[in-house]
Amino acid sequence: MRPAPPRPRRLLGRTSADGGEPSPPARDPLGATVLVVDDEAVVRDLARQALEDAGYRVLTATSGEEALEVYRSRGWEVDTVILDLGMPGMGGKACLKALREQDPAARVLVSTGYASDDEAREVERLGAAGFVPKPYRLSDLLARVAKALSAG
Repeated sequence: MRPAPPRPRRLLGRTSADGGEPSPPARDPLGATVLVVDDEAVVRDLARQALEDAGYRVLTATSGEEALEVYRSRGWEVDTVILDLGMPGMGGKACLKALREQDPAARVLVSTGYASDDEAREVERLGAAGFVPKPYRLSDLLARVAKALSAG
């Protein structure tokens, strides 16, 4: 399967076309869009509600496969992704790799309740922007999303 052609990306209120300069920020970063990917409805809904309450727009996916479809069709509006590492099917690592192949600039935070040092190094090597430990502490979740957004 060939990766989708590059498309303009919205970056915190800015757009950039292939080779073009981004326009100045049009709004506060809290209006950014976060794609939350988790197979557990309770976790996904908790993250969605916390992020929406903090002013973010949120898209959700229940699997790695669905996340790739959402990103393929709406990636231009996604500012960062929170990706569960331990999902059935494709799984988080494979999804991370596919997202980064589709969009090398994708900012992906890996979410997990457990991670060995080896696993942390592997997802970092694959391009993860950081970790969000589970169970979520809402202040930590919001801080890590803000940090990932400010790094872009």
